Amino acid sequence: MAAPVVSLTSTISFHGLKLLCHKKYQVLYRFQKEIVSVNQHSQASSSFRLLSKNPLVSHPDSDIVRFSAALSVEQVKKYLNPSFMSLVVVGSMAFDAIETPFGKSDKIIGGAATYIAYSASNFTKPIKQISVVGGDFPQSELDALTARGVQLEGVQIKKDEKSFFWSGRYHMDMNTRDTLETQLNVLENFSPVVPESYQDCEFLMLGNLVPAVQRSVIQQMKKRPKLIVMDTMNFWMEIALADLKDVLTMVDVLMVNDSEARELSHEYSLVKAANKILTMGPKYLIIKKGEHGALLFHDNHVFFAPALPLEDVFDPTGAGDTFAGGFIGHLAKTKDISFDNMKTAIIMGSAMASFCVEKFGTQRLIEITRKEIDERLGEFVELVNFDIDLV
Repeated sequence: MAAPVVSLTSTISFHGLKLLCHKKYQVLYRFQKEIVSVNQHSQASSSFRLLSKNPLVSHPDSDIVRFSAALSVEQVKKYLNPSFMSLVVVGSMAFDAIETPFGKSDKIIGGAATYIAYSASNFTKPIKQISVVGGDFPQSELDALTARGVQLEGVQIKKDEKSFFWSGRYHMDMNTRDTLETQLNVLENFSPVVPESYQDCEFLMLGNLVPAVQRSVIQQMKKRPKLIVMDTMNFWMEIALADLKDVLTMVDVLMVNDSEARELSHEYSLVKAANKILTMGPKYLIIKKGEHGALLFHDNHVFFAPALPLEDVFDPTGAGDTFAGGFIGHLAKTKDISFDNMKTAIIMGSAMASFCVEKFGTQRLIEITRKEIDERLGEFVELVNFDIDLV
């Protein structure tokens, strides 16, 4: 007798054995990769068989039983892997042209969501992207992101329009820059749509965008994510402050740099600035200080993470977004949003940002290895490790 098999249409294949406890019985799921025909269309599918010796569920002629259920791919993944967490990233995917004292790039791939996704993909998968690009955005770049575990269902492609473009020139200190050209293009009228498959979101990373767009994504979530992290900039403080303050009441973590923290709070002291910003809604505040590290504030707690001194800095573009990707990627991987784990996440973010600046654009992030990340983290440990004899 042929063993009953339940087929689940999917582009994802699973391997191995996982034990699932369900109410009064235990069954063992064995995933097998196979190709099936569904509705006369050949599709990749993952099928599974349920093995059990429990007489309540066993087939009378076999220890393989039929299990009827309409489960999505994400639901099955959660059953088989309780640690599975969905990370949604919102932000721009764009072109940049960059000049620094040490070199110049032609038009290259950039954008907040691009940097965040590449960085976070070193810690967690899948990453579900929400963005918009024009017909000029290379398919090869979309394929490269997909290969890193980035799902693009939420990325709108407007074939008859152009992608966002930014051009800038950095000064010798690499902290100040002049914007040479900005072309909003598809971003000008961007209205994000959260796909149904993104509704399992437990970690939401809102990259720097119009506050109204960030708010729209939050409001489209049927269930509030476990953690919402938001990045913003002084430009929105100047032209959309009311919307920005509204979004601040909806998020858990705010990321800004030191000048933005001062502008938002009207306080010069970063401690006073943090205390005031934390009354606006966020439970946690991260103040990025570029080559001087980052500060994490929560209630009466403060943590400082240094930046790694680097011999060569070619391009700081995207370093803040790469930091954000490392930060949220670590939290999504560990599922721990405590203050202590956020301290570790800031070190992860700092380590990833230190790679980003070593080459133009996303190049360094694309070629990075796990071994290099571990070695860089070791350098951070050595940077702040010391012994002292208390008198």
